[in-house]
Amino acid sequence: MQQILTLETTQTSNAVIVATNVCKEYNTGTVKVQALQGVNLTIHTGEVVAIMGPSGCGKTTLLNCLSSLDTIKSGTIKIAGRDIQCLSDRQLTALRAREMGFIFQSYNLLPVLTAVENVELPLLVSGERPKKAREQALERLAQVGLEARANHRPAELSGGQQQRVAIARALSTHPSIVWADEPTGALDSKSSQEVIDLMLRLNQEQQLTFVWVTHAREVAQQASRLITMSDGLITEDLALLKG
Repeated sequence: MQQILTLETTQTSNAVIVATNVCKEYNTGTVKVQALQGVNLTIHTGEVVAIMGPSGCGKTTLLNCLSSLDTIKSGTIKIAGRDIQCLSDRQLTALRAREMGFIFQSYNLLPVLTAVENVELPLLVSGERPKKAREQALERLAQVGLEARANHRPAELSGGQQQRVAIARALSTHPSIVWADEPTGALDSKSSQEVIDLMLRLNQEQQLTFVWVTHAREVAQQASRLITMSDGLITEDLALLKG
């Protein structure tokens, strides 16, 4: 199946993510599933890219492979100019810590920690001094409007507030790329729009690159670029005009 690209994806200037002929295969024991079948994709600094498609089309697999959370069968993926297939596990961990933030549908907050403790955790793991980590975590919570809830545990926060904490945690290490897998999937429409508005504001203010995987078209249409997938391939790649 040939990829239909209506947006130029071969340009490499200012490219932060470049995937070339990426293939991914899962072996279930009885059958081999071709999850990605030669995907080519370039994402530039400051873009907000939404990836859509039916269940099983490969969109979450693509996000996991691009972010180095999963390995590929063949092809190349470069993040900030570095071929991630050539990096050791330690180097990949360092790259994720330095360049990437992650947001998930289920928030993935540690329930025994307060909001500020959840946000400062990546900083502490990366070796930041506790006092400095706490200062930066409070700054990130202020960015997402939750400084007053810093000492509350996840169970004491609404779904939208928990996702804001997750966004603050994703921003704690000053990443250049934020990956979001169904970031509004567990939220009501009001909270969903608040989270999207927050990410778009952060994109505008800090030139953060966002990659969203979403099943919600009303979410995807607020990105600057919409990628549609089917059967492990990109079938459409559109720049979205803003009014």
